[in-house]
Amino acid sequence: MNTPQPHDSAMMADDDPGVQARRHQRIAALLLSRYNLRYMVRLYAAFEGDLLLPIVLGEVGLYNVSGLGLDDQSLAAIRCSEDGFGKLPLRPCNAFSISSSTGIPRETVRRKVSHLIQLGWIARDMKGGLTITAKAANLCLEPFDQDNLADFLSTADRVRLIAGPSQDPSTVR
Repeated sequence: MNTPQPHDSAMMADDDPGVQARRHQRIAALLLSRYNLRYMVRLYAAFEGDLLLPIVLGEVGLYNVSGLGLDDQSLAAIRCSEDGFGKLPLRPCNAFSISSSTGIPRETVRRKVSHLIQLGWIARDMKGGLTITAKAANLCLEPFDQDNLADFLSTADRVRLIAGPSQDPSTVR
């Protein structure tokens, strides 16, 4: 038998920490969704409407630097000038590994890699290994990264605000 709850009981549910936590999670998810959409629009513009190009480029680049440590010296080397970038011990990868890790068909990856090579953003070594180029790291993506970083940090600050226990989520825009 369903007994209607008194008005006070319904109001108490709003004070329930579990209910508040779920509200905060929904707001955080909305903020992150907005950020992700803006990021995808920036990718769409930066890669002339081909969203597979940044996926392939990103996968190659992240695999390449995966062997580097994340200590201060390695991070400084990653941020280095175009001349120093070629001295980094990048781990080459291949189209098969990119296809396996992304789920993009191997033939599609090969076409995207060819396009990225033509753009000068990926290089192929004598053994067929793929590495990101200094051009991609320094010239092509830097302004995009700066715009994205500012947006990401702003979004992170807003999510942090609603994650605080004393914050009213209705005040977050």
